[in-house]
Amino acid sequence: LYLTREVARDRSRSRLLFLNTSALRVMLAIAGIPLLVGFLMARQGIADPPLTVEVILAILILYVGLLPNSLSTGFTALFYAHERAELPAAVATAATLNKVILGLFALLLGTGFVGLAVVSIVTNILTMAILAVNGRKLIPRVEAVETRIQPKLMRTMMGESAPLLFNHFLATIFFQIDVIIIEAIHGATMVGQYSVAYKWLTALNVIPSFFTQALLPVMARQAREDRAGLRQNYILAIKLLFSMALPIAIFFTFTAYFWAGVLGGSAYLPDGAIATQLIIWSIPIGWMNSLTQYALIALDLQRRLTRAFLAGVVFNIGANLLFVPQYGYQAAAVTTILSEGILFIGFAWLLRQGFQQLDPSERSIPWRALLWRPLVSATLMVVVMWVGFPTHALGAMVAGGVVYVGTLVALGTWDLREVAQLRRIRG
Repeated sequence: LYLTREVARDRSRSRLLFLNTSALRVMLAIAGIPLLVGFLMARQGIADPPLTVEVILAILILYVGLLPNSLSTGFTALFYAHERAELPAAVATAATLNKVILGLFALLLGTGFVGLAVVSIVTNILTMAILAVNGRKLIPRVEAVETRIQPKLMRTMMGESAPLLFNHFLATIFFQIDVIIIEAIHGATMVGQYSVAYKWLTALNVIPSFFTQALLPVMARQAREDRAGLRQNYILAIKLLFSMALPIAIFFTFTAYFWAGVLGGSAYLPDGAIATQLIIWSIPIGWMNSLTQYALIALDLQRRLTRAFLAGVVFNIGANLLFVPQYGYQAAAVTTILSEGILFIGFAWLLRQGFQQLDPSERSIPWRALLWRPLVSATLMVVVMWVGFPTHALGAMVAGGVVYVGTLVALGTWDLREVAQLRRIRG
């Protein structure tokens, strides 16, 4: 994120910033080795049953694979900074397909999850090689002083990036701690039921991830040069993400039994479907949070983000510990939604501070005006699908989609300026 933001603001520093961030990546990977070893030793002495040799081997292989994956992330950041997101997106798609195909062969050969770990590291190395070959022209050679590691610059990078690192760590806890709590209290079976829903959530979250990463370079420049333009683009992006997330959530709610069956089979029904119907409603808020987080990073407010993440994590852990023992995965899914709401409140308050240099009447984001039209449209879509789904599922989904889009247009969700901007983007 730091690399994308800074190169987007000054592309002439691409080589210097890429070299030094890559050096930091290698140093962090090395520094993590004793931490990993210490964790494994502690877990072997505390947890019962201890990890098997195969599990430890898989973990070590996956850790080795983090290094090429991290360097690939650096190249990807360069592509995004230069607003060439199509190549890393294509490479990521190809890598996923490669991992699935090779992983299937590994399982058929009887190598188990160790084989899957090997497939992962091979895929990461291939991905890094492809991005490196295609990304060389983004880091042209310049003056000698610009092509060496600079300790002072690295210290500056670490100071700027440390909050981003900590925020990412908290976000990981935010999204994964419920699985650990469910496993500790209810065992692996319920984890499997919950994971069926979580996999669909993870897959859908690719949409805001790529969307916001592509917007980050533009937002980073506008944060320095045109904050009024940044505010306008942010409002339009929020409308797009929220308007997209609502019908997807409705669609998965009505078809959850099918999608849970695709991933888990009949053995994971109905619990996998119920978990999907619940947790899918985290995406309308979560997608807005994803965009808002990047907007705040563009505004150099990453340090203040930590407070919002801490609040979300504390609430998430506390609610899970309080309700998961009695209500299981249902409590975990609802807690995820509420935790996203906690983050949203914190992010929205910080964003208001970020636009404080604007005219006071335009300082805050008009959330009610942004969200009520998609919510009304979504309500009508639910009514149409609720009435028609038992009789003709496909027809109800088509009719619901038509009603949703038609209501969005009829209510004037996008003004003339936004419509013109969307047409320019499409063209």
